[in-house]
Amino acid sequence: MSLSTRLASGWVLAVAVLACSNPASVLHWQSYAAQHVALRKVAVVPLYTGSEFVAGEAPHGIDGATAADLVGRFLTEAIAERGRMVVAPSDLALAFTRDGRDPPRRDPQAAAEVAAAEFGATGVLLGTVSRYRERTGEALGALRPASVAFEVTLYAAPGGEKLWGARFDQTQETFMANPLKASRYPGGGTRWLTAGELARWGVYQMAKVLFSP
Repeated sequence: MSLSTRLASGWVLAVAVLACSNPASVLHWQSYAAQHVALRKVAVVPLYTGSEFVAGEAPHGIDGATAADLVGRFLTEAIAERGRMVVAPSDLALAFTRDGRDPPRRDPQAAAEVAAAEFGATGVLLGTVSRYRERTGEALGALRPASVAFEVTLYAAPGGEKLWGARFDQTQETFMANPLKASRYPGGGTRWLTAGELARWGVYQMAKVLFSP
């Protein structure tokens, strides 16, 4: 049963799953009671980073704005691949800048109203990136693994009710240290991922839960 179907039935009441009892879990997510919401089209608000953002060391590290843009793009692509219509962060940002306003990265109500009015969206995703550290080394021999952390929250549009939230916080582990978790990484734990590969994989895990068949 998909998350959107369960939200429509109204019986999901703050159920936190994964990661608490399963050592191989890679995603923390939580659903909230909500009115009927059909997630036909989802708008992604430009993600942001706060003062706690951690990047890699030069020359491999990227700045927070670039990391946020990358994760937002991955999120847009993942939603589209799950068969949902999606509004890209750049399109939603343009709708605000045309009116001389900044994108509402921390205001779900404002984002939901514009996403619904301008694009016909029934949901909006807001998110933050707190870590985007590139691996040090190569795919077959990294001195330090990639490490990525971000979280997103889904709100109904245009009402702004909170529907769902998820957090991905991963530093790639070796197969020897945690074979069950390592085998889930792209490549089955046989190589060291880049930060982009790790982030993209995490985003796709989120989309898979949110839009499961």
